[in-house]
Amino acid sequence: MTEKPLIIISSRTGNTLAVGHAVCDALPGAVMMRPSEVPDDLTPYNPVLLGFWCDRGDAPEEILRIAPRLRNKTIGCFATMGGDPEGEKSKAWMQKTSEKLVAMGEGNTLAETFLCRGRIDPEVFQRMTDMLGGTVSPEREAGRRLSETHPDRLDLDRAAQIFGGFFGGSW
Repeated sequence: MTEKPLIIISSRTGNTLAVGHAVCDALPGAVMMRPSEVPDDLTPYNPVLLGFWCDRGDAPEEILRIAPRLRNKTIGCFATMGGDPEGEKSKAWMQKTSEKLVAMGEGNTLAETFLCRGRIDPEVFQRMTDMLGGTVSPEREAGRRLSETHPDRLDLDRAAQIFGGFFGGSW
């Protein structure tokens, strides 16, 4: 049986879903689904790409529930967040979170990661604002506004190039 790529997406505002579609288009034969749609038998799928958003400093719960089911897979992770994806803390978060997800299963290998900026859910932004005392600094507002324009075409192209280049002929 020939294995095919599986892309599992958790998306709250559509950011990660947009990136997932771009990656899926770059991987001929790939199948994309939400965590609730993932079948019990994952043997037909490899590599597995996990797409998620930054949920309070972690991957969302539905991705955390799927990760232990992955066995002997080559895994790629991509994520969206409201913050600067090029910052050292953001890069470290992405690497740490991806490694954690891969290690939750058995015999998996982390092959590639991708992180980009994405729109912030207004409810989440308000909840964070309330936690920070109810005021929004000019810097924080500028970051929120910048996030409103992402993921943009360059983000989608970059994700497609990264995963299409890495997994394009390797399964």
